[in-house]
Amino acid sequence: MPSISSTIVLAAVAVMSLVNWTMGWAVAGRWSMVGGLVGLCYVLLRIGYNRRGEQCDAKPTATPSEPRRAQPPARPKPADLEDRAALVNEMLAQGRYALLLRPQLAAQLQFDNFRRTLGTLNEQMALVPEGEVVLGRIDAALDDRLLEPDEIERFRGRVVKVAPLFLDRYPVTNREFYEFVAGGGYEQMALWEKSMWSAVLELVDRTGAPGPQGWIDGCYLEGEEDHPVTGVSWHEANAYARWVGKRLPTDAEWVKAAAWPTPNPGGSHTQRRYPWGEMMDRRRANVWGTGPDRVVSVHEFSDGVSVGGVYQLIGNTWEWTAGNYRGTDHPQGPLALTEPIKSIRGGAFDTYFDNHLTCQFQSGEYPLSRKANIGFRCAVGVCDVLLGRAADRETNDTEVCQPI
Repeated sequence: MPSISSTIVLAAVAVMSLVNWTMGWAVAGRWSMVGGLVGLCYVLLRIGYNRRGEQCDAKPTATPSEPRRAQPPARPKPADLEDRAALVNEMLAQGRYALLLRPQLAAQLQFDNFRRTLGTLNEQMALVPEGEVVLGRIDAALDDRLLEPDEIERFRGRVVKVAPLFLDRYPVTNREFYEFVAGGGYEQMALWEKSMWSAVLELVDRTGAPGPQGWIDGCYLEGEEDHPVTGVSWHEANAYARWVGKRLPTDAEWVKAAAWPTPNPGGSHTQRRYPWGEMMDRRRANVWGTGPDRVVSVHEFSDGVSVGGVYQLIGNTWEWTAGNYRGTDHPQGPLALTEPIKSIRGGAFDTYFDNHLTCQFQSGEYPLSRKANIGFRCAVGVCDVLLGRAADRETNDTEVCQPI
């Protein structure tokens, strides 16, 4: 940048040169005109030189780096359909252990493989026992954790009986969803509702390949393999759940896992407002104001784990559930919905209000929405999987797997 003094000098030279040129032209003084023209040329050249120097010295403007696609994880060659051991290994690597434990398949497994598959279920999923849970806009009645029958009625709550189930300890990650994409999940129409068959081709990533909205060339972004998968519609979440032998949890199942209610004599219920207790503690969840303002790994914020061992039920991402949003539960009065919208629970990294982050709060979203703050986790009913089986006779092993 030129100094102030040099700028004054250039201005003075420019004025004198212009005066010489003007006087020379007026009195036909050729040399005065030439001197003035030379001076003006010098000023113009000097100005151009200074501007070029400023451009060279200027620091380049920082631009956000383009998202990079991760290196796709190595996938083994598809197993031979006649090789049962290889098929079991492949399905376990794909996270399809719940499908292997379906009674019709589990009965065909060698006992060691059955025991290994059952161990994976216990590792990856938490048991939610049967019992009752209260649903609805009941947070105002939970100051003492106790929900009396008259309070439930006054706040338009409803008591729902829940059968025992297993719920994923963590939201489904990008790495897990990649197995579904790479395994041809978007091409297997049996996994999708018939009403979606014509629309599946439109569920593509930013490069036009089948997959979540924010992916590139059918793969998640670099460094995000352990992040919850987002940018997936309710239909994509539902198809994935079917592929792994599970389903989306119902609203009652989700709330029961988060609030961990216990029945009391006389029809009252004790129920938590948050998975960790009664008071909001933003240090326990990835929410607005305490998190990094983006989705993080499913293994972070472990202090917010539920009583049953389920992580990130509050914060990080909203989660699709199986049910529809109930317009009658809206805090400002019943909503007249023109078309069904699906229920989402739990809040996300960009959720601000504490009352939107409780176990009981329900919001809704259109089933085809693919937002960066909505993910999901899966469930499977205890009655839908085989949890105990006598050992194979030919092994002379008398061990029995006891039901959980």
